[in-house]
Amino acid sequence: MAVSIDIDALREAAGAAVCVAADRLTVAGEPAEVHPLGGGACGLVREVGQPPYEVWVGVTADGFTVECDCAAGADLCPHAVALTAAALADGFPWSSAATPPSWAEVDPRIAELADLARALPARRLAALVAEWAATDPAWESRLRAQASQAAPHTTADMDGS
Repeated sequence: MAVSIDIDALREAAGAAVCVAADRLTVAGEPAEVHPLGGGACGLVREVGQPPYEVWVGVTADGFTVECDCAAGADLCPHAVALTAAALADGFPWSSAATPPSWAEVDPRIAELADLARALPARRLAALVAEWAATDPAWESRLRAQASQAAPHTTADMDGS
């Protein structure tokens, strides 16, 4: 069943400071894309000087639900408000029984390794991934796909020609 999300109620719940930050993201064109996922909306939100945040918003049995990689976590953050606003502007069809990504079953071995990776500083994790990608074309392709950069740079690209 489709539901309607009231942006005014969302903005009131988020508060003025969060909405000002969300509006700055929207003016900057963030998120660039909104995709359906599990009955909700998801997308990457980029801020200058920060890694991209993966955001999911939806309506669950608990009400309006947010998952964001930022420090706010499950609270209404600027990234979630900007994503919701973009989804509403696109006429996004919301489900009344969405399933957040964190509720999906994950292989226990993958969950263990993900927890281990989360314990690493971001720079070290990025360097580790880059080391593997530099030696394995399949890893490089997956890394580039995740970063929305499908093709590797050519020598001409690097030279600026």
